[in-house]
Amino acid sequence: MDIAQAQWPARSSWFPWRHARPRQAHPALKNAEDNRTLGERVADEIASFGGSWPFIFIFLGLILIWMLVNTLLIGHIMHGRAFDPYPYIALNLVLSALAGIQAPIIMMSQNRAAARDEVLAQHHYEETQKIDSLLQANTDLTQQVHDLTEKVHTLTQRLCGTLQ
Repeated sequence: MDIAQAQWPARSSWFPWRHARPRQAHPALKNAEDNRTLGERVADEIASFGGSWPFIFIFLGLILIWMLVNTLLIGHIMHGRAFDPYPYIALNLVLSALAGIQAPIIMMSQNRAAARDEVLAQHHYEETQKIDSLLQANTDLTQQVHDLTEKVHTLTQRLCGTLQ
């Protein structure tokens, strides 16, 4: 191991596309994760990036660049006539279009998350039913052991009483 690696822990990248998303570890979700269509995988990836801090920072940076380029650079080159002047109507149009496209994609991903939650809840319910069944069987066996212990105790007392 290199000394630099020993001194500095590995830094995780803030770019969401640089590292693979962890696979679902729960066995109940494995089948649902493996059977995703291309559209579902794309919706999940877009939603995971669209709902992240890197997306917000990149997006704010692009908006700021748009404003600066239109106000200063293009306004200077075109002698005060910017492509998209101060109210930034073209920028608003782009933002509205992006929101109109991004919202249904994120909703698709949320629907899939809800379906995964239902599968997981069903699995937990079935496991709880199994545990309840085992607990009841354990309780019944404990009661049987208790009853047999009382019978052995009674028989032992009778036997001790007849021997004296």
